[in-house]
Amino acid sequence: MLKFFSLLRGNAVYASIFLLTILILLTTVLAFRNQVVMSETNETVSDAEIVLKNTNDLWTAVNLMDLGVRGYALTKKDGLLGPYNQAIIRNTQYIDSIRFYLKKQQLPTVKLDKYVVLNNNYETLCKEMIELIKQDSIKGFISLLEEDRGLALWQSYSAFSTELVESENDIQANAKQSYEAAVFSNTIIQLLLFLVGAPSLFLIFSRIRKQTSTSRNLLLDLEHNNRKYVFNPGTDIVENHEQIMNSSIDNLKKAATFIGKVTKGEYDVTWPGMDDRTLTINQNSLSGTLINMRDQMKRIKEEDENRIWVTEGLTKFTEIIRQYQEDVKGLCEQAIRFIAKYMDAQQGGVFLLQEEDDDKYLELVAAFAFDKKKFVEKRIELGEGLIGQAFLEEVPVVLKEVPSGYTHITSGLGEATPDHILIVPMRYNEKSEGVVEIAGFSEWKAHQRNFIDKAAESMAASLSSVRSTHRMKTVLEQMQVQTETLHAQEEEMRQNMEELAATNEEMKRKESEYLKNIG
Repeated sequence: MLKFFSLLRGNAVYASIFLLTILILLTTVLAFRNQVVMSETNETVSDAEIVLKNTNDLWTAVNLMDLGVRGYALTKKDGLLGPYNQAIIRNTQYIDSIRFYLKKQQLPTVKLDKYVVLNNNYETLCKEMIELIKQDSIKGFISLLEEDRGLALWQSYSAFSTELVESENDIQANAKQSYEAAVFSNTIIQLLLFLVGAPSLFLIFSRIRKQTSTSRNLLLDLEHNNRKYVFNPGTDIVENHEQIMNSSIDNLKKAATFIGKVTKGEYDVTWPGMDDRTLTINQNSLSGTLINMRDQMKRIKEEDENRIWVTEGLTKFTEIIRQYQEDVKGLCEQAIRFIAKYMDAQQGGVFLLQEEDDDKYLELVAAFAFDKKKFVEKRIELGEGLIGQAFLEEVPVVLKEVPSGYTHITSGLGEATPDHILIVPMRYNEKSEGVVEIAGFSEWKAHQRNFIDKAAESMAASLSSVRSTHRMKTVLEQMQVQTETLHAQEEEMRQNMEELAATNEEMKRKESEYLKNIG
């Protein structure tokens, strides 16, 4: 140890390096500590801002809910329920977010819980008001409106938000104090580092030239690692220091730009210089990984959009079924019209199973944009053609090469044969009720076929219910006729019995008179 200190005293450069190293270590420890404090402070401030924003947005959502209900009451347009539906979803999100951060901050949630109860009651009230408008019960709507239940909700919100804002402001103030203390500490550390480091760097500068070879090797390592881990353009290794540094910086900028665009949802972004050849080389590098991430996020987005498309379509289709659940023909006409338009098809038809004693066949009961020749063919035997086969086999049929003359699509511009045909059986509870057929010029994707499969199943369920109800009514009517016939027969028998009794009495009277006369 004494030798070590003696060496330091005899060599100013080493002494400077030693002192600088000690100071850097100390600076690193303190900086790490301050960084942790700053990070915690930023997180605390961010959490508080989120809570404050969600608290403010919470009442905005209530206003949107009220606006949607009142707008719907005035116009009865379903589109004006958009703010109401969004508010219902956002309300839950805001409440869950506030509850999460309050628990994270170890703050009580009692007043929030009270507000949630009133909020749920108010949502229920809004649903009741909407139903009253749908039923044209204006008096009932006005009666609920005049109860002004929103006042209790506002009072609960005001009490809850006022206390919460004060708490969050205190949290932010305390966090900012900690942050300012950390910044001050960092400033002191940087100043001390400068005071000690400047002389030391001046002494060390003379040794820099000796490190040229080492720096060159390091830059070459950087170039190799840059190609290995970031992006390999597939060209020869460069040895120019400036080119190596520029290439490394350029690759980092490319990565930052690429990530930024993907974050914004721009999934068509490309990595400059990336082609099929370089993509193979960069499978395990950062650029290749980012390309794979982009493709995966793009696929996830498409899947979400497709799922939303199917859900919205089924919701609208269910409303059609609800409106026409007692009218089979009307249901079929509206259903095929909606399916054809939603699936971007140019033609469509609904074929229902008809049962007349032992005769079973499929009948075209509704069509959309069918040409006259096709529309005339209303009856199809089971197993006949693609439609009859699809019904018997209970399996969808996808036709990508449509035979000439199968069907035509006519418009003002002329006549053409569709490129694709899709035939879907309507099955429910292991029984087929009919077939849905659509035709168009574009191939339908998997999510579109999934939609029509589910729509056909829903339609089959409705048709099965209607047919069951019809059969039940028929049985009841037959029983009623039989009952009335039986009552008529009983009445006729009663009258016959009365006539027989009268005849019997008359015979007894005449017999009595006869015996009296002969006696």
